Amino acid sequence: MQATRLPRLWRRLLVLLVPLGLALSVWQAVVLAREEALDSLYNEGRNELRLSAAGVSAYLSRHDYLPRLLASREAVKYALAHPDAPQAVLTLDLMLDHFRAIADVSDIYLLDDRGTTLAASNWNLPHSFVGQNYGFRPYFLDAMQGREGRFYGLGTQSGERGYYFSAPVRVNDDEETHILGVVVVKVLIAPLEENWTSLNGELLISDEHGVVFMASQPGLRLTSLAPLAPEVRAQLRAVRRYDGTELPVLPVESLGRRADGSRLMSFASGPLAGKRFLTVTRELPEQGWEMRMLKPLTSLESAEWQAGMLAAGLYGVVILAGGIGWQRWRLRRERELFANRERRTLAEGQARVRGIIDRTRAGLLVLDEHTALTYLNPTAQALFGHAPEAVEGRHLTELLSPADARSIAALRHTRQSPAIEVLALRPGGERVPLELTVSQLISPHGQRWLATVFDISERKAQEQALARARDQLEQRVEERTRDLLASNRRLSSEIDERKRAEASLRQAQDELIQAAKLAVLGQMAAGINHELNQPLAAIRAYAENAQAFIERGRSEAASANLAQIVELTARMAEISAQLKQFSRKSGDSLAPVSVQAGFGYALRLYRARLISAGIEVVRDWPAGDVWVHADLVRLEQVLVNLIGNALQAMADVASPRLTLRITTQAGQVRIEVEDNGTGIDEDHLGRVFEPFFTTKATGKGLGLGLSISARIIDDLGGRLTATNVAGGGARFTITLPACAPPSSTESATRVAAHEENRHA
Repeated sequence: MQATRLPRLWRRLLVLLVPLGLALSVWQAVVLAREEALDSLYNEGRNELRLSAAGVSAYLSRHDYLPRLLASREAVKYALAHPDAPQAVLTLDLMLDHFRAIADVSDIYLLDDRGTTLAASNWNLPHSFVGQNYGFRPYFLDAMQGREGRFYGLGTQSGERGYYFSAPVRVNDDEETHILGVVVVKVLIAPLEENWTSLNGELLISDEHGVVFMASQPGLRLTSLAPLAPEVRAQLRAVRRYDGTELPVLPVESLGRRADGSRLMSFASGPLAGKRFLTVTRELPEQGWEMRMLKPLTSLESAEWQAGMLAAGLYGVVILAGGIGWQRWRLRRERELFANRERRTLAEGQARVRGIIDRTRAGLLVLDEHTALTYLNPTAQALFGHAPEAVEGRHLTELLSPADARSIAALRHTRQSPAIEVLALRPGGERVPLELTVSQLISPHGQRWLATVFDISERKAQEQALARARDQLEQRVEERTRDLLASNRRLSSEIDERKRAEASLRQAQDELIQAAKLAVLGQMAAGINHELNQPLAAIRAYAENAQAFIERGRSEAASANLAQIVELTARMAEISAQLKQFSRKSGDSLAPVSVQAGFGYALRLYRARLISAGIEVVRDWPAGDVWVHADLVRLEQVLVNLIGNALQAMADVASPRLTLRITTQAGQVRIEVEDNGTGIDEDHLGRVFEPFFTTKATGKGLGLGLSISARIIDDLGGRLTATNVAGGGARFTITLPACAPPSSTESATRVAAHEENRHA
């Protein structure tokens, strides 16, 4: 019996429908496999984003206490109140560097109320922040408004990416709070990216403007997801967030958007050129950031190929269902292989996620809707000291102190709880301080909660150590302040007493000098009286002769006598002028003085005694004037005193000789007054310049002349010494600094003033 064949139309229709049905089946299978693979990638990326976001938040939040802690330190307030005290600033630099090392942060620095860095932990490094102004940074502006600042960007000195915490430094003055400055802590964000290299995909974080500043792929950092508007770039330049970086736009090509919010995209160029990705996004509301996970679509392509082959096989099985037995076996085998691959893929994905959870440094606990524990990762097991089988099914509050139970119950009513501090109860009664956060966890098995815990034992120990160090430092500062105040009071009292003593000494010295001058003036009175008597007798004789010549009509002879009278009166005026000059007080200004002029004045005072005693005067000095830097009047007073002492020493000498010598050597002028008298006893050489020491008879002198002369020469910057001459007699030597002669105008002015003082 011959089988009935289908009509030609049906055969042609089957030839057309079979390929169309095959194509439709394969296409539908590919679409379904694609959606399933994309859903798997989406869930995997979302879970990885959740863990990464928790890591980022934990890493950044563990240092937010530090600015507040430092802002309360008295050393910080003192440095702001006394910015010109270098020791206080240096002490603060060392303290900030110590805190930086303990807290494991990048930099800690202190800004004054204008934004200028007063002290920094990197004060001794080439890229030190000291002296730099950061008044344009938002963290400074926020802190000066009394808020805690948060900011991220590139360092203007180091160029490193960092996250900045700031807190205002407040002081209370008359029940008012003032902000003196801002404490800033910088945390580097590069260590976060090192943990992202193990992820199956690329992770990046962008700011509110779409600028990528953190990424697992270095080529994606400091780029922009979209072109930036001019006003946005101007805003970024104003705060120097990226410090002049060009921020090129990433060549992103969008391949579509899915209903779950994820997007398909690829890169036209760059390090990820030619690759396609599924982008999963998660918001970080606390920082205002957006985190993206780019999952590669390589597994999607494999799933599409497998789904197409499976659809073609199934279609063939449907077509050849009753025909070929080995095709059934082949079809069954295909199904088993596909199922095995799916199981392996799922197991690998779960193992990868479990590995990420187990290797994380945070303790993770999964709670059911009744806050009963269903899972603990190894870190949580180590923190609580319990094995999983010993705590599964127990409430989380059973592992914590009773005081924390109410806080845990309140956290269940929020989607994302803030971090709180709790105490874990380990077996044996040991208590471990932990930082706990609770967030909702989407699960196909109902409501679940994810608890994240961090061990803060080290931080608590550091806080206690810092508190103890602060108390000790404050105590030492208080003790040091008391000592300094007492020392300042004693020093001020000693300075006042010294000033009063010095003023009294100066006044006594001036009075003694004037008294000595008047004493010498009295001694010279006898000689000058003799010198005045002779001109007076001559004047009387000339006057009587002139009267007689006038009576006789001899006018020329009378005029000659009158001229002699005028000359004699001029000589008497000169003698009296010398007495006035010697009795006046000297000035304080020093000027070029001629030594020969000083000797000439002294010799004129003693001219009568020199002549009456027959004393030989030897002038041993250069032809031209020798100039010293001194006061003319005081130098003349010393020379008068030394010559007067020499005359007294030669009173009983048969052939008295007075030697006056001037020599110059190495910028110094030596002035010597030498006599050939009896000399000075060797036992008295060391005491001749002591006040009130004299070898004269009682009533002949007070012993102040040489003491006052030595003090005058010392005030002029010189030295007065006494020695005995080998052949007999004494030599007094004055050493004064030499100087250049004055200009002609200055010399004329000084001579005129000197003459005016003499005749005043």
